[in-house]
Amino acid sequence: PPAPRPAPRHDPFGSPFMNGTVKGESFFVPMTCIIGGEEQAGLGWNMLMECLGAGRGVSLPAGAIAASKMAVLAVGGYARIRKQFKVPIASMQGVQEKLAVIGINTFGMMAAQNMFNSFLEAGETPSCLSAVMKHMCTERGRISINEGMDVMGGAAICNGPNNFMAGGYGSIPVSITVEGANVLTRSLIIFGQGLTRSHPHLLGLIEAIQDGDNLEGFNKELTNIIKHAFTNLGRSITRGLGAQVTFRGGDLLAYHETHMSRMAANFAFCADCGMTMGGGLKTAEFISGRYADVLSNLYFGYAVMWYYKNNRNVPGIDAMFDATMTQIRYDVQEALFGIFGNFPIPGFGRLMQLPCFPRGREFARPTDKQRAAVAELVSTPNPVRDFLTENTFVSKDPTDRVAMIVKAAPMCFEADQILAKCRKEGRRSPTPEEQAKIDAAEAMREEIIQVDSFPKLMGNEHNTAWMKPDWGVDAQPKVTIEKAEGKQQSSSA
Repeated sequence: PPAPRPAPRHDPFGSPFMNGTVKGESFFVPMTCIIGGEEQAGLGWNMLMECLGAGRGVSLPAGAIAASKMAVLAVGGYARIRKQFKVPIASMQGVQEKLAVIGINTFGMMAAQNMFNSFLEAGETPSCLSAVMKHMCTERGRISINEGMDVMGGAAICNGPNNFMAGGYGSIPVSITVEGANVLTRSLIIFGQGLTRSHPHLLGLIEAIQDGDNLEGFNKELTNIIKHAFTNLGRSITRGLGAQVTFRGGDLLAYHETHMSRMAANFAFCADCGMTMGGGLKTAEFISGRYADVLSNLYFGYAVMWYYKNNRNVPGIDAMFDATMTQIRYDVQEALFGIFGNFPIPGFGRLMQLPCFPRGREFARPTDKQRAAVAELVSTPNPVRDFLTENTFVSKDPTDRVAMIVKAAPMCFEADQILAKCRKEGRRSPTPEEQAKIDAAEAMREEIIQVDSFPKLMGNEHNTAWMKPDWGVDAQPKVTIEKAEGKQQSSSA
C-alpha cells in the first residue's frame, strides 16, 4: 500500500540539523497513530505550540551555551598558551576585552539555563520565558563565538582537523533562525505576547471587550489598569530613591538586587505607559523590541543573582558576578532610554523617564579593571574557570587540539610563572626541574599554535596550471600603441 516517504532535505551549513518534509499520496493513517488517541484529533497545532513553549527554551540554548563554554575552555586556554612579543596574548588588553565578553556571556547563560530548567522541573511551561531563552542565549552564543574567532586568528579561519571553532561558527545561525527566528521573537513575541499574559488586568480587559456588552467588566479592568500604573509609578520613584543610597561595598548581592528591583518597577511602569499606544504597540516593532530587551535582561539579571546565591562558595566568583550584573544593568538602562527617546506619542517618553531616570543615565559598562579580572578568570587555572567549563566534552584522543589545550594551558601558565620568578630573583637560571617544565610547556606551545595546511586543495596540487592566474598583466594580449603623427599643440591658460 502507499506509504509516506521522506522528501528532499535541506543542508543548513553542513550542520547535523534534520530539516525537510514528509510526502505521500493516498495513504491511510489509523486513528490509533494520532498522538493522544482519537480525542486529540485536530489538536496537533496546540501540541506543537506547547512543545515549542518548553523545548525552544532548552535545546537551542543548550547548543549556544555549549559553544560559549567551549570558547571559555579552548579559546581562554589558547590565549594563555600563545605568545606574541614573548607575552601570552591573554595578557594583552585587546584580547582581554574579547575574553571578558566570553566569560560574562557564559556565566549569564548558565544562570538563565539553570533557572529555566528549575521552572520546567516544577511543572511550569513558561512560553514567554522560553522565547527569552531562545533569543538571548543564541544571540550571546553568536557573540561568544565571534569573539573567540577574533582571539584565535588564523587558527580559526583555516579549515582542518585542528580547527575547533569553524563548526560552531557555521551552525550558530541555524539556532538563531529555527523555532522562531530571533528577529521575530524579539520584535513581536517576547513583549507583544508576553504583555497580554503577564499583565494582571490586561487579559481581563480583552475578555470583557470580547463579551460585547460587558461594560461593567470593562470599566472594572480599566480602573484596575490605571491603579496598577500609579502603583508602579510610586514603586519606580521610591525604589529609585532607595537605590541612590545603596553602595557596592559589602554585600554585592544586596547591592545588585536593589538596582534590579528598581529597574523591574521602571519596566512595569513603562509597560503600562506603552498600553496608551493600543493595538499599535504590537506593530511598533522598534519599541516592542526594546521592551523585549528590557524584559529579557531583567530575567537574566534575576537568574544571575539566583545562580550566584547558590554558588557563591566558588572562590573568585564575586568578580564574575559583579561584572555580569554591571553589563546587564547597563543593557536594561540603554533599552529603556531607547524607549524614552523614540516613544511615538509626543512628550510621553520624557514623562516616562522622569520617575525612572530623573538624572539621566546612571550606569556604565564594566570597567577595564572588571574586564581584566574576568579575562584572568577565563584564561588561568582557577575554580571559576573550572565552574564555567563543567560538563564540557573533551576528547580522549591525545592529538585532539582541544584536549591538547586543556593539558597545555596549566603547563604553560606554570612555566611562565617560573620564568617570571627567575627574573624577579635577579635573572637567575631555572633549576633543572624548572627547566624541564619550561621545555615541556614550550614543546606543547609550539605544536598547538600550528595552523592546518595541506599539500592539496580540492584534490589539486598547488603548483599546477589551475593555480596560475589567467587574469594578470602577463596573461593579457599585448597592445601596440603607435606614435601619433604631427607635433603636440601647446596650450595656454
